[in-house]
Amino acid sequence: MSRRVVQIVPNLPPPHEGVGSFATALAAALSAGCGIESRFLVPSKDSLDEALADGGEGIPVLLHYANYGYEPRGCPSWLIDGLARWKARRRGRLVTLFHEFRASGPPWRSSFWLSPLQRRLATVLMRLSDGLATTLQLHERILLGWVPGREIAVLPVFSTVGEPVETAPLAARDRRLVVFGGPGTRALAYRELKPEISLACRTLGIEEILDIGPDDEPPASDLPVPVRRLGPLPDTEVSGLLAGSLAGFLGYPAPFLAKSTVFAAYCAHRMLPICAWPRPRRDTLPAELPPFWTPLPGEDLPSLQEIADRAHAWYGGHSLSRHAATYHDLLFP
Repeated sequence: MSRRVVQIVPNLPPPHEGVGSFATALAAALSAGCGIESRFLVPSKDSLDEALADGGEGIPVLLHYANYGYEPRGCPSWLIDGLARWKARRRGRLVTLFHEFRASGPPWRSSFWLSPLQRRLATVLMRLSDGLATTLQLHERILLGWVPGREIAVLPVFSTVGEPVETAPLAARDRRLVVFGGPGTRALAYRELKPEISLACRTLGIEEILDIGPDDEPPASDLPVPVRRLGPLPDTEVSGLLAGSLAGFLGYPAPFLAKSTVFAAYCAHRMLPICAWPRPRRDTLPAELPPFWTPLPGEDLPSLQEIADRAHAWYGGHSLSRHAATYHDLLFP
């Protein structure tokens, strides 16, 4: 008889990105590797109590906590209050994966004033939870500063478009640069990082850029190589294109790469991962960052295959099967 878990998520695909896609891929791995079947719950203020009551006695809950996903101002008090009522009534086991939990910003932004409340809610949720996980060591340090002494599993996210068993060396791949992901990150890359994309193309001898993801604004028109817009594609097609391409470019903050499923996909496919935002220098960034390459003018070219190999090895430490095994232990200790 299979075990069951209720996974609470802010949304489900489509679109194929974000927490919902992460949760559905994790559900497939839990089923295949651990015999755990998932029921998904996208909660609302009015439906939470009834939906949790349908879960049955003894069925644990895995909460994917991304605070802005549940409430526009990032303060989902109703969600945490509802889980507290559920635990008091059912004494169920709650495991919380902190994807996001607090915003920050200047005093003229609402996030500045809401940050203390977001912190209080995250603290309550930590104390309510029986098991804890997050995707960044930075998040672990912050959370332990609020509630010391807890054990928190730290697992960078996995690729949601596959993990090929065999990967070709860079020299055997087409000289293509992939820009993959949601509209926001791709638009930022073309808008803010066009010089870095152009430099990467010239340095690596790139012949074509593949733009993969939901349509938004068109890519910049004055890049040094043609851009082929493919739109959103099935996972298997994305995986095949990544496996045959030299490099992947990402407009994403370097300190947070471990929570990017796009970066994870590049590493899982043993591509050369390129990060150039916000034009980071390695000596000014946290030591736990994964391997990547930043194109810089006048800099000697490092061993690109070595970077790709180290990124691939880094990914192996938190592959989808590793996630499934970790959450199995957290949900059913």
